[in-house]
Amino acid sequence: MLKFNSLLLLLPLLAGCPPAGDTASTDTGVCSSGTEWTGGNEESPNMNPGQDCIACHSSGEGPDFTIAGTVMGDYADPDDCNGVEGMLVRITDADGVLIELTSNAAGNFYSTKDIAMPYTAEVEGTDGVIAAMSAEQTTGACGSCHTADGAEGAPGRVVEP
Repeated sequence: MLKFNSLLLLLPLLAGCPPAGDTASTDTGVCSSGTEWTGGNEESPNMNPGQDCIACHSSGEGPDFTIAGTVMGDYADPDDCNGVEGMLVRITDADGVLIELTSNAAGNFYSTKDIAMPYTAEVEGTDGVIAAMSAEQTTGACGSCHTADGAEGAPGRVVEP
C-alpha cells in the first residue's frame, strides 16, 4: 500500500498533469514538441512559450522587449508548449536595420533593441527554408496575433518553415 506522501506525489500524474519543474514531458499529444513549460511565471528565458511576452513584460515584470515571440512546432500548439530551438528569426525595420534572433530551447526569441516601425519578419529553418510574413508589422508582440487559434489574420503560431 502506498504511503500518503507517495500518493500525493502521484496525484498530478494520475490527473494527467505534468510533474512539477521547469519543463516536463507530456504524453497527452497536445504539444507537438512533447514537452511544456511548467514553471509558471518563474523568471527564465524559456518561460511561458506561446504567450504574449510583451503584454506581460510591459506591466513592469522583466526586461522591456521591443519584439518577442515563440517559434512553435505546430500552428495550433497551446500556450506553454515548448517550441522549436535554433530557428533564425530575421527582423528588418523601416530604416533597413537587420536584427537576427535565434529561438532558444523553448522556441522563444526576443530583443530589447529599438525597432523602427513598420518592420518585416521571416523565419529560417535549419534546412535553409524561409517563411516570410506577407505584410509589414507594427507591433513587436508576436504572441498577440500568433495564438493557437490565430488573431488579426494570423494563421496560428509562428512555426518552423
